[in-house]
Amino acid sequence: MTPLLPQHDPNPDRRQKFLERQREFYKYNHDYLAPLAYADEVPISEAFTAKYQAQQFRAISKILLNLSTAELGNLFDPFDHLDDYEKLFLGEPLLPKPASTKTFLLDTEFARQRIAGPNPLIIERVDYPKLQQLIQQFPVTDALFQQVVHTETTLEGAAKEGRLYLADYAMLEGMQPGRYQHWQKYITAPLALYYWQSTGYSDRGVLVPVAIQLHQKPGPDNPIFTRLDEPNWSIAKTFVQIADFNHHELISHLARTHLTIAPFVLATARQLADNHPLRVLLKPHFQFTLAINELARFELINPGGFVDKIFAGTLKASLSLVVESFQNSEFKDAALPTELKHRGVDEVDVLPDYPYRDDAYLLWEAIHQFATDYLSLYYKAASDVFNDYELQRWAKDVTAWDGGRVKGLTADGKLDTLEELVNIVTQIIFTCGPQHAAVNYPQYDYEAFTPNMPAAGYALPPKTKETAQLEIDNAEFFKFVSPHLLKFLPPKQQAVSQLQLTYFLTAFQYNRLGYYDRRDFQDPRVAPIINSFQRNLHLIEDRINIRNAKRSQPYVFLKPSLIPNSINI
Repeated sequence: MTPLLPQHDPNPDRRQKFLERQREFYKYNHDYLAPLAYADEVPISEAFTAKYQAQQFRAISKILLNLSTAELGNLFDPFDHLDDYEKLFLGEPLLPKPASTKTFLLDTEFARQRIAGPNPLIIERVDYPKLQQLIQQFPVTDALFQQVVHTETTLEGAAKEGRLYLADYAMLEGMQPGRYQHWQKYITAPLALYYWQSTGYSDRGVLVPVAIQLHQKPGPDNPIFTRLDEPNWSIAKTFVQIADFNHHELISHLARTHLTIAPFVLATARQLADNHPLRVLLKPHFQFTLAINELARFELINPGGFVDKIFAGTLKASLSLVVESFQNSEFKDAALPTELKHRGVDEVDVLPDYPYRDDAYLLWEAIHQFATDYLSLYYKAASDVFNDYELQRWAKDVTAWDGGRVKGLTADGKLDTLEELVNIVTQIIFTCGPQHAAVNYPQYDYEAFTPNMPAAGYALPPKTKETAQLEIDNAEFFKFVSPHLLKFLPPKQQAVSQLQLTYFLTAFQYNRLGYYDRRDFQDPRVAPIINSFQRNLHLIEDRINIRNAKRSQPYVFLKPSLIPNSINI
């Protein structure tokens, strides 16, 4: 069927009847995660295929076999040492041990995960005006800063040079902690300060953790910890990781990808005919999204599910955080260039090493070109956009209070230029593919090994700086820290559940960005546009491979060949 804009279709009655049928099956539910829009149910046409289910079954079988033969013993017996968490992994050919099992206590690895880990969306630049506000809340002194990073530079000087960065988890303040059996869970709302330490070359250096404050308000029972304060420094880093895990899963992952795209899937099905060019373009990028969200509803974010069981907050508190993140954000502000600029991390010459940013930019530009080339086939003038009454209804449905409730689709609430449409479509496809891949597939590497990034703490965080000064090698340090850190980490059965969850969410890749079923696009004019898109993706992969050869560690999560088309896992 040849794609046509509705105003050019000689058979508008057929389109209208099709959409009337669609609206019977695609309905919004505003009660489940009120006031957010969720799919009321999953139509049969959106369900997982037999091929998908076969891949899913193979993945599940693999982890079940690993856990059945791993050294688990009695699930209720406590772990005696940090090494015990590593015994949950048998290694190849079943479950490989994540690299974090060997590096999780290193300061450099702790800092690197802010720019190349599962949640590279929270770190922000501290410029001089922000520094003046920050030190009132997080009173790091010049003397402490200089002692920790071995520099004569002041905090003011570092801020003006663009070398100070912050991870602020204020949104977790006051989160109601949950319980698991007889264990009380704990979570803080920390502030973590980092310093970009150059090695003398413009593109070389390392992000160094400077200080951590575990709660938002300074005071005598809320000290500032640095690497000079072991073992409390390692404990403080663990609570930052706990905060990052919960922010990552609930906001960066669930809210900003899965739930962001759901209203667009529904509105597209309800308002765009089967031969509308935009529907044809978006359909492969929406494959299985409603189905995977429904699976999450009944397996992950349900009472007794994984979020309720292993995350730090109560289920109500966790879901409230998801809702709050939506209410405080607008769609247009999440566009990659806008979002990076807002955090002050968009300039490569200021922060030279930011793998997520650098690789994401390449993909954003490629998708923008693809969307431009495709949509220009059908929208020859601004009037074509304005007169496309299905598109206008689509935009209204996405944003309406009785529809998708998406805020900030455009700057003025109107959709009447091709440029606006291209930008929206670019953001949708980027969110479905690269953005979801960037926050989904690192989960196994960084979260499956619980000591690196626990879902919750199991003892009160330290409130004093009574610490030991250490000058010992790495092996002795591990032995020293292990018993101090162990009591804060999840018990065995929680560690097993966290491993299961992160494996399930990363177990396979169903399809590949930019590669489509031959039935998806039947307009012969589209074939060269897709071919050009695929060539660009191959060139991007080559550039990322070259970058990875120079990076301290490869960043593979935005390699185009490892990115699916849709949010389908």
